[in-house]
Amino acid sequence: MSELLLKIQDFSLNIGTFDGSLPILKNINLDVYRGDTLGIVGESGSGKTVLMRTVLGIGPKRSEVKNGSMHFDNIDLIGLDNKGWRKIRGTRISMIFQDPMTYLNPLFTVGQQISDVMKAHEKAAGGVQSGKQQRKDTTLELLGQVGIPEPERVFNSYPHQLSGGMRQRILIAMALCGKPDLLIADEPTTALDVTVQAQVLDLINELVKKLNLTVIMISHDMGAIATVAKRCAVMYKGEIVEQGLTNDILTNPQNDYTKRLLAAMPDINNPIATTETTTETGEKPLLQVSDLKKIYKLKDGGEFAAVGGVNIHANKGEIVGIVGESGSGKSTLARLILRLVEPTSGDVLFDDKNICQLSQEDMRLMRRHMQLVFQNPHSALNGRHNIADAIGEPLRLQSKLKRHEIEAQVDKLLDIVQLPRNFKYRYPHELSGGQKQRICIARAVALNPKLLILDEPTSALDVSVQAQVLDFLQELRRDLDLTYLFISHDLAVIKEICNRVIVMRRGLIVEQGTVEDIFSNPQQQYTRDLIESGRKTSRAALGM
Repeated sequence: MSELLLKIQDFSLNIGTFDGSLPILKNINLDVYRGDTLGIVGESGSGKTVLMRTVLGIGPKRSEVKNGSMHFDNIDLIGLDNKGWRKIRGTRISMIFQDPMTYLNPLFTVGQQISDVMKAHEKAAGGVQSGKQQRKDTTLELLGQVGIPEPERVFNSYPHQLSGGMRQRILIAMALCGKPDLLIADEPTTALDVTVQAQVLDLINELVKKLNLTVIMISHDMGAIATVAKRCAVMYKGEIVEQGLTNDILTNPQNDYTKRLLAAMPDINNPIATTETTTETGEKPLLQVSDLKKIYKLKDGGEFAAVGGVNIHANKGEIVGIVGESGSGKSTLARLILRLVEPTSGDVLFDDKNICQLSQEDMRLMRRHMQLVFQNPHSALNGRHNIADAIGEPLRLQSKLKRHEIEAQVDKLLDIVQLPRNFKYRYPHELSGGQKQRICIARAVALNPKLLILDEPTSALDVSVQAQVLDFLQELRRDLDLTYLFISHDLAVIKEICNRVIVMRRGLIVEQGTVEDIFSNPQQQYTRDLIESGRKTSRAALGM
């Protein structure tokens, strides 16, 4: 048996809320050995992120340890003061956070940020501090280590100039710059397409072997857990309900919750579902996009086509899936359709109106019928507004409802997305990633739109909540006769919910057709590669 690195024993944590002191973690027992790879899974709000942030000393401010102990390499973490934490945090224990854009400063280059973190760790350790050039050399070495091509160029780039997968690698490099013994990865593959997700997981496995790292990975994706972790712990309502070897839990779960969690997983290898389809009629499509382009001018005088001449349509009541790797132009296309980004050329006909020719005021009114669920719930919600304000905002701006009517509607919307009504008094930072995503969905459907554009709406959700949200979206579509553009990197979800599929790459459509045509007989090698990556992840999640 390897050396015991982290021991959590009978640990319970309460947090202060408007409803009084509530138990968040209950009698947690967990042993992590040096060189171990442990996965922690559980639904949104189960306490997995709170537990690991407490290990790093950045748990909730209004929290109180009720009982138990937490030791790292024989150091009592509960009794550490700020000076003690500075010597451990980042150098002995480090964390890859869930959302790169939230944790990377948009005003500084990637190289500057990693160098600053490195300098802070050296100062906290109290040893000899390296010079500016030495830190740059080390940063370039780290960038190469995490598989980033052209490290010098990326060193001088800003976060917004990089794809989601590249930004995730930057966070990994930043977490490694203090040479930690324990690396905590909090949802490191959330919102990444299947090909980039596979690359990030392979990178973590490679780093474990090369640097002899101990890794704890938090994820709602059982396929990701199975790819990285030898052991697995399942959390539910603040408790560990089952733990053991990952393969044993996947193939022979003992706890009822674990069984439900695995049963809720969408599997790309399943037969194509009998998804309701719309019948082609002589009616015009609700949405018709013709030769839509977005061209950006580069500093060197060249051009970059984020979207390069796209033609798509969506019939009333249809669910059209859009898939493609990170940087393929899916999200840019969504923003062009809503004119959140102005197109360079092309036409967007919605409900027989060309929105590219509307004034800004008319476009604002049109957006009542066209709503977008953004990919990143952390950035989409204003941290200064409570949840009631966030959900009620479109009703205040676009309806003539009175205050008490808006409050009643907010309660109904919280019921729809299966969150307690008392959540309306909370603020975004008090919710988990999955809970925030459900708030965004509630806000998007508040005005009963005709078209809902969903940009990775289930990427931050655990599989059980994901299944509930997908069922809810199907039910909502039938009840309100909605049309969906469903952007996702999860091919199993696309296969389960969509009527037609559009495959994008580098701003262009490479293939489109019915779900059956795309998944049963893909014509392009790129599409075949995407589907095979999805099948590989599904097989891993099933312990195959």
